[in-house]
Amino acid sequence: MASTLLEQTRESHEECERLERFVVGDMKADAITHKQRLRQGHRVSRALDAMVVTTKRLRSLYKDHDRAMAEELVSFGELPAGGTKDDAIDPGETIGGDREDENSGNAAAGDGKNNTAFAAFHDRISEIRTYHEQQPGMFAPSCSQFLVPFKDDVELKFSGEESNGRFLDVHAFHGTFQNASFGETNCSYVEFLADVGCAQMRQVPRSKKFAQAYREYLAQLKAYLTRFAENTQPLSFRERDDASDSDFDQKWQEGQIAGWEDRGIGAGAGGDDDPKESGAVSSVLDDLRLCATLADVQRRFADPVDVTSSLKILGLKQGGTQTQKLERLFAVRHVSHGTYPNGVDAKLFAKGFAVARVDAKKAEEKAKAVARVEHGIDELLTGTLKLVLQNTKAMIEKKQTLTAAELEQDALEDSDFVESEDDDDGGTDFVNNPLKLPLGFDGKPIPYWLYKLHGLNVQFTCEICGNATYWGRRAYETHFKESRHQHGMRCLKIPNTRAFAEITTIAEALALHKSLESKDSNKWDKQTDEEYEDADGNVYNRKTFEDLKRQGLI
Repeated sequence: MASTLLEQTRESHEECERLERFVVGDMKADAITHKQRLRQGHRVSRALDAMVVTTKRLRSLYKDHDRAMAEELVSFGELPAGGTKDDAIDPGETIGGDREDENSGNAAAGDGKNNTAFAAFHDRISEIRTYHEQQPGMFAPSCSQFLVPFKDDVELKFSGEESNGRFLDVHAFHGTFQNASFGETNCSYVEFLADVGCAQMRQVPRSKKFAQAYREYLAQLKAYLTRFAENTQPLSFRERDDASDSDFDQKWQEGQIAGWEDRGIGAGAGGDDDPKESGAVSSVLDDLRLCATLADVQRRFADPVDVTSSLKILGLKQGGTQTQKLERLFAVRHVSHGTYPNGVDAKLFAKGFAVARVDAKKAEEKAKAVARVEHGIDELLTGTLKLVLQNTKAMIEKKQTLTAAELEQDALEDSDFVESEDDDDGGTDFVNNPLKLPLGFDGKPIPYWLYKLHGLNVQFTCEICGNATYWGRRAYETHFKESRHQHGMRCLKIPNTRAFAEITTIAEALALHKSLESKDSNKWDKQTDEEYEDADGNVYNRKTFEDLKRQGLI
């Protein structure tokens, strides 16, 4: 660390310039693989963070709140009035020495003035020389030593399902959602990925959103998504807590948060900690108001535990059969929260029931805390991680269509891809390939005659596979048995049989399927399909055999 503030300022400017040159040089290097791009992004992000710290230190030095910089500048002194370079002290001469020229009087007068700029300057030089004479082995650190920590790669840990940050791994949250009271037991992993975010959170009843389990589920999911975004997008992802909070607060006041248009006041924000809370009562009444018949109440409150909990929140009797409990809930569906329990038959209430008074401010605070986390998760999944979520869905759907052998082959190909990314070679050899020929096993383009022999210059497009392109007749013919084409046929609800070979457009496939269904080609017909054999060994169908027999020919 420098001994003066001016030297600290100079060092800070130099650090910023070195980091800037390092960032430019690193960004000029080509990052081919996914892992190389991740490493490059984290190196640049670390350098930018260091630049931010340095610039903040510079701003504090220039603001000079404690006037230390000003005092240091004053300590250097000023040149004498009307002074010139000739008035400066010659470092080769002794300040108190005698001069023999005619200007000796002026020099003596200059030496008598304290705190002049040049006197302070030479005093500093004298101190530095004395210090280095006492410490002869000290040298200034080189530029390369300063940049060494920024050149090291950041160690990133991803699970096998995440595949180095290309896909999301939310299996743990899927299991939690299946086993929780606010989730669905029969929800598959693909359905969970399709609905995760705003769609899933809006399906959770308001009365269950204030449970401790749901709040912990949201907090853990948001923490995972935030950490994943920071690891996979170090340059584009930056936490904007202040801006995000202000944007959320504005939308909250305007009632633009999905599922919370009433700001938690209309449906309340009661929690499971106090079942008689006004918000919990309002939440149950809102759910009941959506039910027109007793059957609707039974479908909406399918879990017996939910029925008992709702009766307890409303202060109704909890005994009897399941049908009697549902009838009690159905009996209070017409009552609004503002007038509850007025208008409800007193026989339905349990002994000692008392309705809590409405605390709108407390209810809104509870609802706002839950809505803030939900809004943050939705912003991550629809913004920063939108493409990653789509790739995860496609990957899971593809794996479900593959056989065990194809899964093993896909795992081997993926492991080879990861191993190739782990190579720490600085660059790759340049391959001249102007015709863009396919590469062989040696990494070089195949001969042009072999390229023409296999028909790799012929392009085939399959609309059923999502307009995928296949080069060469062999790849085109084999793709009809691959998982992508089979998945496309299943989406069209058409069996992938031999009859649909060479069919690549959706219109032709649907027309052929309709034609085959109309013909009923697989239906058994006794007149044409049943066979008979005469004494000579001739085989006829039933209709022909009977006609010849009636004519006496056989």
